Amino acid sequence: MAGKKLIICKRCDRERVHQAKGLCGGCYTFVFRSDYTKAKDKLIRYGLDWETYKRITKSCAICGFDKIVALHHLDKNHENRSEQNLVGLCPNHHRMIHKAEYQAEIFQKLKEKGYDTDNLQKLR
Repeated sequence: MAGKKLIICKRCDRERVHQAKGLCGGCYTFVFRSDYTKAKDKLIRYGLDWETYKRITKSCAICGFDKIVALHHLDKNHENRSEQNLVGLCPNHHRMIHKAEYQAEIFQKLKEKGYDTDNLQKLR
C-alpha cells in the first residue's frame, strides 16, 4: 500500500486506509454517500426518484407512524408506478393489507383518507 495513509477510523475504530475526514472508505461512504446510494437503490428497485419515494413514505397513510414506512403498490402490480397506486404503510398496516381478513378494513381506511380503492378491491 505504497502512498496510502493508514489511520484509525473515527467511526469504526479500525486501522484502515484513509479516505477523507478521518474515516475509512466504508465509513466515509456510509456517512456521506448514503443518500446517493439510497436514491440509486430506489430508482433501480421501484423506478422512482428519491424525492418522490421520500414523500410517499414519509409516514403511514393510515396511522401517521413515521419511523418505519414501506412502499406498497395498491394494485400489486409493481410495474404500475403511478403515484395513485403507491402508498406508504407502517409495518402493521402493510402486513394487514396482505392478510385477507384485514384487507377490507385497510382499504376502507385508505378510502377515508382519499385513496381510490373501489376498483382495487375487485382485483383481489
